[in-house]
Amino acid sequence: MSARRRNGKPASCEPCRHDKVRCDHALPVCSRCQARGISSRCLYHPAPMTRAKTRRAYPVTEDGPPERAFRATSSTPAQEPEKVLTTPLSINYTQTPVTENRAKPILAGYFGPTSFVAPLTDDVDLLAAEQGECEEEYTQRVLPVYWTEKVTEIVSSLGDFSLIGSLLHEYFDLCQSASLPAPLILNTIGPLTALCTERAHLEASENGASSLTARIIQNTIQPFKVPPETVAKTFHHLFTGPAIRLEIIGVICSVAGRASKMGLASDKSKSRSSTVSLARTFIAASDTALQICKMLTPLNDLSIWLAHENLLLTDNLNWSSSPRCWNRLGELATDIFALGIHRESRKDDKVPQFLMETRRRVFAAAYQLDKSVATFLGRPTRIPLRYSDCSMPLDLPDDAFVSDQAQLEYRSRDLDSDNWNVRGVYQRASWLRVRYIISTFREEILEVSLQNVTPHVVNVLNDISRRSRLAWEALPAHLQHTPQCWDTDHPLAARIMLSVSYLAHLYNDLLIQRLLAGRENPRGSPALLAVSSEILSSILAMDSQREQMAGLIRRDLMWTILLYGFPSASLLIKALQHQKRTGEPLLYEGSRSALIRQLSVFVFHLETLARPNIPNYALFQRAAKIFSEIIDEVLEPHDSYPGIGGDVHDASFLEFDQILSADGLDLLNSLDCGVAYNQWLF
Repeated sequence: MSARRRNGKPASCEPCRHDKVRCDHALPVCSRCQARGISSRCLYHPAPMTRAKTRRAYPVTEDGPPERAFRATSSTPAQEPEKVLTTPLSINYTQTPVTENRAKPILAGYFGPTSFVAPLTDDVDLLAAEQGECEEEYTQRVLPVYWTEKVTEIVSSLGDFSLIGSLLHEYFDLCQSASLPAPLILNTIGPLTALCTERAHLEASENGASSLTARIIQNTIQPFKVPPETVAKTFHHLFTGPAIRLEIIGVICSVAGRASKMGLASDKSKSRSSTVSLARTFIAASDTALQICKMLTPLNDLSIWLAHENLLLTDNLNWSSSPRCWNRLGELATDIFALGIHRESRKDDKVPQFLMETRRRVFAAAYQLDKSVATFLGRPTRIPLRYSDCSMPLDLPDDAFVSDQAQLEYRSRDLDSDNWNVRGVYQRASWLRVRYIISTFREEILEVSLQNVTPHVVNVLNDISRRSRLAWEALPAHLQHTPQCWDTDHPLAARIMLSVSYLAHLYNDLLIQRLLAGRENPRGSPALLAVSSEILSSILAMDSQREQMAGLIRRDLMWTILLYGFPSASLLIKALQHQKRTGEPLLYEGSRSALIRQLSVFVFHLETLARPNIPNYALFQRAAKIFSEIIDEVLEPHDSYPGIGGDVHDASFLEFDQILSADGLDLLNSLDCGVAYNQWLF
């Protein structure tokens, strides 16, 4: 082999470049081609084993599968291999992608009585060895550099943590419907504050932030296991401090996002962005944490917490009609079934009692939220009770979770035979139980809502209505709503929950009576009009107390009017209009004049909401106009009202979904539901 130059010119000579001819002045030529006189056509490669590979490593995208936008060829330069985080910690970072196929699959978690292992054993311990090997493979997983940078961004979103700490404290002081016991979350504030302080110091040193990120990733990769002897008071040591995990950071961001959306700790957030933009910062961190945890670690209790809290924040910011909210609900249901939280019968003594009780709370909260979203969207439920036997949580205060023992700190005489507290106090577990009971009947109603109303279906609906009424009457007296509850000195949050729980109970009966009366029947029925009037009265009583409520809660409770007031008022006003136009008797057994006064007050409240500075005022403006015109028609003499046969709106337009889409107004996409739907409503 030899290399030659033609006329001593370099490879990039100007004549060859100008004439656009092949230049081989500096190309090596093999001796065989030189001997045959075809040196100009020699294609000898000096190092044939160093050519660029025809394959490249495909980075994992946010959705998981690798991008294959193009494939490198022999003419494509070699791609730079994907970078990984360099860290002094002993993390096994390799070039293996996260989505690599494995010979041993990661087990799905809970196996039910019809699974492939059921004929062999009643316990999944048969596969414990393989499960351990599969968990071991998780520790060999690698996170691409894109996602490691995202972990750093998540930690940075915590700031100095003083604002988040205030948000968490105020949230648990105010909110009566939180599913997670307050001590399990508030105990993390100290360790996370120290983490943020450490981060501030590490950012000043070289590779400091990278070492913190690497530690979080390393901890998150490890399967999360809770020893049976773990006590609630020190439970946070398993996922904070030196053992800090990404799941709990995502949970904290989700709760803080909801608290900021409620306007809490507003005095400390004035120097930062607005409450909505702050909430969106937190949901971005929560979304990313949820995605990364699915890549890194097997399903665990913290994963369920993160999925549930992320769903609530997603619903706050995007409303239940959002496809993202619907998808998050499906993911939560899938995770609950995979971890086996829905099965009480499979739980054993290996799980501490406080963690067992936390699982019951989370399941009850997820179950009722599933029924709310299914009702609102008219879609099938995701968590059916017929496949679940998880018990309701005990009616215990959150203080029971601060015990120094693995058992909850309470006495058997603190609860009655139905596990309600005997002291008649309002606590979060009480509302979780009430919501759960109401939702069980809602599920039954949804199951028959699409069927033809045959005599059999009529019997089924009447039976649901009877049992629902008996279940409500069986609640402890202090949890049953009375018109005088607003005149008591009970905490404001408790009075709100009393009212909205009663509205949810009444709405079950409204759905039943509407099915029995027929959806297209403008007259309704005595039972349907009676329950609609009761809902309207309760809404007006609540609305009259708005001045007592905090600013953002007062604004968000207007959605009680939207979700419960529109359907009931629409049915009543439709019946009044039908009576006026046909002369048929009104089937409402109460006072007609009192009913018209209630509807007039309801219209007045709609008009007060129809202001340009109120979100979604266009919806309230149009609804108030339609209601006013029909009430005017009802009150005017029959032959003197110009609207008869003219341009007055027909009450058939007063369906909630039709109001949303009337006149081409794309209102559903612009609605801002606020925190009320998740925090206070059902």
